[in-house]
Amino acid sequence: MSDATTHIGDGTMGLIEAEPARPVGGEERASRSDRARDAAYRSRFLIAYAALALVAAVGVGALVVSILRSPAKAPATPAASEFTPSQAGEIGAIQLAEAVQRKYRLPNGDEFVGVVASRNTLQDGNLGLIQVTYQYVQPFDSSKDKDSKVIRPQDAIQYSLCGVNPGCAIPGKPSQARFALLRRQGLELALRTFQNDPGVDNVAVFLRPVVASSAWEGYTLVFDRTELNHNEPGLISRPLSETLPGTKPTVTASDLTPAQVKHITTLTRPYLYVYRYQLLGGRDALMQLQPAKS
Repeated sequence: MSDATTHIGDGTMGLIEAEPARPVGGEERASRSDRARDAAYRSRFLIAYAALALVAAVGVGALVVSILRSPAKAPATPAASEFTPSQAGEIGAIQLAEAVQRKYRLPNGDEFVGVVASRNTLQDGNLGLIQVTYQYVQPFDSSKDKDSKVIRPQDAIQYSLCGVNPGCAIPGKPSQARFALLRRQGLELALRTFQNDPGVDNVAVFLRPVVASSAWEGYTLVFDRTELNHNEPGLISRPLSETLPGTKPTVTASDLTPAQVKHITTLTRPYLYVYRYQLLGGRDALMQLQPAKS
């Protein structure tokens, strides 16, 4: 039994421990205090929650306003890739000629010149063709005839550039910028031909809008792969956009800056010639090339 049990046998009556006295109404007062405290906590929580909700609403509203005010940005458009012929040889050159012809333009939007591609041949006057078997070249930096050399292309392509006016003239006023644009077009045709067709070893581009003296038939750019690799290592393999900066879907003479005109003139100068033909035995032809000094 516990200490709180009464022992009757020895006449002693144990003391019974009573609970501590509580003030009348204490429990009720404590309950009211707890409820008041809980109510205060709830009020503070609701106030804090409302404040956080207000801040969040302001933030979302600011974000929406910012989005609505910001101009819509169009997705980046990938740069257009250069056209690649589907075949090699003369057919590939014809495809390339059509693509490059559409790229070069006059100020009014018309094509700058027409471009015709073919093998290295010459019309014999009877609707027949004579192969241009040899090129007799006097180098740009030569001073004597003995510096000249004979090149026999094995796989050659030629392009003929011609304006729409009589005599292949280009509409409008001639200028250095237009001549640079013509040379730029010829250089692009040659480089892309070499890049797209590893078998081609020689490219001639006839600049028919430019009139030569009566002793010569006209002006031409002639690029031999071996010579070009020797003079300008890496030029053929380099992306065209690095060789001819400012490449766009279309190009006009006004798009060329003075620095670009100078760059094109310098780059093509060693390959710019006046030319004339000589027949060899009635079946072959030789193209004589002399540097265009001016």
